Amino acid sequence: MRKLLIGLTVLVLGVAFMVPGLAQKPIPVSSAMAKSDVVWRVPGFIELKVSTDNFVFPEFDPGIDEYLAENAVTLYVFSNVKWSLSFSLEGADEAIAHLSVILSQDEGKGNDIIPVDYKLSNLREMAPGTYEVTVVYTATAE
Repeated sequence: MRKLLIGLTVLVLGVAFMVPGLAQKPIPVSSAMAKSDVVWRVPGFIELKVSTDNFVFPEFDPGIDEYLAENAVTLYVFSNVKWSLSFSLEGADEAIAHLSVILSQDEGKGNDIIPVDYKLSNLREMAPGTYEVTVVYTATAE
């Protein structure tokens, strides 16, 4: 009997220590994680503006053969890409033959300010009169 009492005592004590131990175990903390990618695309762009719609040369002295108008107009390039700049001339062939357009640069990247000179040459060969040439500037994204 004594063995039975000792066995029951050990069993009761074992259960008594085990049950409170189970109740006191820390509850695991759960965690969660989520991801979100943020994606965007910026397209290339280019914009070109000229400082003035018209440039008028001053009146020349009789017999002048050449005239340089420095900084006649200014071009403003707004861009986020590499670009190149070109121009074409529209007007009477005789007028076009005497006008030179001198760009301070013809390529770049990003925003830029480009001064443009106009040069008239061989004016002594031209007949008296008023001449007009349209300069068409083109900025091209590379």
